[in-house]
Amino acid sequence: MIAMLVVSLAAQANTLVLTAVDGNIYQQTVQSPCIFSNPSCQNGTFPTTDLPTGGAVDNYLADSVAYTGAQLLAIMNGGSMILGIDINQASGQPAQTLTQFQMLVNNIVVDTYNGTTGNVPAGNNGNGYADFILTNFSTFSAGDSVKFHFDFDDANDGTENVFIIGGAAPPPTVPEASTLMTLGLGLVLLGIAGRKIATLRSFPAKL
Repeated sequence: MIAMLVVSLAAQANTLVLTAVDGNIYQQTVQSPCIFSNPSCQNGTFPTTDLPTGGAVDNYLADSVAYTGAQLLAIMNGGSMILGIDINQASGQPAQTLTQFQMLVNNIVVDTYNGTTGNVPAGNNGNGYADFILTNFSTFSAGDSVKFHFDFDDANDGTENVFIIGGAAPPPTVPEASTLMTLGLGLVLLGIAGRKIATLRSFPAKL
């Protein structure tokens, strides 16, 4: 009976969303600590789960340590859970595969991502930059126990890092050149109009 209940809850798990990151935006040494990592991940005192270093690893199948909800909420800064994934792919090798990622709250799977072969090609150069983000995680409370499950196939280069971005929003969009020119022209015209009004007010009123 209990086994049937667990299967039923897992089948109803929320679906996580995997999104490619365009450019070097999120860096684990700057943003927040790693959940799954190699020694290059700067975690401070935050507990992490180490993965094998180097390439030619057929499969990472790892469960994280159990975190308290309070530990994670303190890093999220009032935002939603966002996880960055730094992919390391050897030159000339095929794209690797994020087979599955899950979040468990109080030992129950609440969120799941199931991937297809070759779904996580490396896109951003540099150590610790996220090539992909995982979003759409369920909420949890400070008193909850939270764990993560990571299933990754065909690791052909350095270890992948999975790190908390800390609820940070993407950086503001830089205005296009045409937008900046329009804004500048508007400010110039406002300045000219202001001078004319000041000049007119300086003339004595006609009788």
